Amino acid sequence: MTGKDLERLLRAKGGEVGVLCAKALARGAEHEVWEGEAKADWIAAMYARRERRVRKAGQPSIGFPGAVADLRAYTGDHVLIGYVDDRPCGGFYFQLFLDPWAAHIVACLGVRPSPRSDR
Repeated sequence: MTGKDLERLLRAKGGEVGVLCAKALARGAEHEVWEGEAKADWIAAMYARRERRVRKAGQPSIGFPGAVADLRAYTGDHVLIGYVDDRPCGGFYFQLFLDPWAAHIVACLGVRPSPRSDR
């Protein structure tokens, strides 16, 4: 899947996270959608746990609650998983979830590395 294809799908999805991710792709951010499907209900449960850990750790993130809600509301059995990495430009590592035909974005979220102290 090309970056332009993902950018189009993200803009169609809309929302703050989708727009930021689409802009990262437009700047040439590294991206990939992996082959093979994952069970949607398993992914929703796993990312609900990850959201709690990210929040507890104070790790900067965007769109986590909405992405978990979108994954839970998704009526399909499987999703494709991908990413867009905008960290080299100071942005987020975006996690993408698409329908099995890569026809639309089911959910998108972004995380940044945890802040580190010098102590």
